[in-house]
Amino acid sequence: MGDMQLVFHPIYLEHDTGMHPENADRVRWALEEDYIKPKSGENFLELVHSKDYIKHVKEYCQSGSPLDADTPTGPKSYDAACYAVGGAIKAAEINGFALVRPPGHHAPHGGFCLFNNMAIAAMHLANNGKKVLIVDWDAHHGNGTQETVLGNENLWYFSTHQYPFYPGTGGESISNCTNLPLSPGTGDSEYIKAIDSVLPGILNEFEPDIIGVSAGFDSMLGDPLASLQLTEKSYLHICKLIKDYEKFFVLEGGYIPENIKSAVKAITSFF
Repeated sequence: MGDMQLVFHPIYLEHDTGMHPENADRVRWALEEDYIKPKSGENFLELVHSKDYIKHVKEYCQSGSPLDADTPTGPKSYDAACYAVGGAIKAAEINGFALVRPPGHHAPHGGFCLFNNMAIAAMHLANNGKKVLIVDWDAHHGNGTQETVLGNENLWYFSTHQYPFYPGTGGESISNCTNLPLSPGTGDSEYIKAIDSVLPGILNEFEPDIIGVSAGFDSMLGDPLASLQLTEKSYLHICKLIKDYEKFFVLEGGYIPENIKSAVKAITSFF
């Protein structure tokens, strides 16, 4: 690993989803790395989520009921999700990489997500006077994050994602949410060209104090749940564009553990 520190908590492994693609094996390799443990982020949930939604998630987790057909839970899932929020907040404090699960960018709309880790961390920063740009390179559009960011002058959301694809949003840009829909099969050269046509302009116009990256590695070549064909080259290109800014990363999707591990190591070594 490079100078960028990993933020991880073993409780992420206790969000038991059985044979679901979003399972503990995605991040189990972190146990062999040096990492910083975050605190629970439960106190920050209401920055983005309603009391009713938080109660709903807690009750479903306690009973082990799935939030929706795609989003299984278990008895430890609520605590794991609170620590995932804490991981995102800790990563923002130390310019680190939060290797968390469950992921967050669809919350409160299911899609494997319980709480919106990135949106909560970004809102916490915005409430403290920071201008936050969220860059989301997950293969799926972060509909939950967009809803949170929309119209907030201290936040900007920039998403690249396969389209049309789950969750069906992100086909066009709206206000302070810039969406760059990608065709299935998009690879590095096309992706980098698209990034260069949009991201530098956002950086110049918005002038963020800090950049939060929703790092979903289901946009990588070979992922079973999407059809983009990116490699570490695409992610490192974005890293080059944001290297002079305060920055932090939060894991979203990605369903090949080896892909996640190699990409995270490439990114943390870059900085």
